[in-house]
Amino acid sequence: MTPIHIVGHAGCGKTTLIVDLVKNFVKKNIIVGTLKHSAHVHELDKPGKDSFRHRTAGAAPVTVVTEEMNVIYLPRTPDTSPEMIIETYYSKVDLVLIEGWISGPFQKIEVFREAIGRPPLFTGLHNMRAVVSEDSIGKINLPVFQRSDVDVLADFLLTLAKG
Repeated sequence: MTPIHIVGHAGCGKTTLIVDLVKNFVKKNIIVGTLKHSAHVHELDKPGKDSFRHRTAGAAPVTVVTEEMNVIYLPRTPDTSPEMIIETYYSKVDLVLIEGWISGPFQKIEVFREAIGRPPLFTGLHNMRAVVSEDSIGKINLPVFQRSDVDVLADFLLTLAKG
């Protein structure tokens, strides 16, 4: 199944939409994985925690296992890419939603809010397939979904992902 990017400017509601979509898919027994892409450098671990200390001492990978969750910290290498991460760790999911990674190769859905005060991205991006917005977009050659139509959007995304 082909991953789908959910893109848009900061503050437009990408994360909230993805959370709503995931809940919708889970109710339908669809296994969905998500990948959050960030173009910024920032620490994912908590400085001072054992795992942070292990990593900064040079261990790689570093894994934390609890009763309910596991996390594996892997260093970014030149051959690490979102595609490689998806291929390696997402093989057992029915659908992958990627938050962000505007330059990524997969099909894209833009979440647009006029109140953000920035122009839409869909006019200049490759692989745009639809726009999600409560605002009037005008006449465009893409499907436009209302933000409140999560069920209809979820069905559309499954169709896209199946190719």
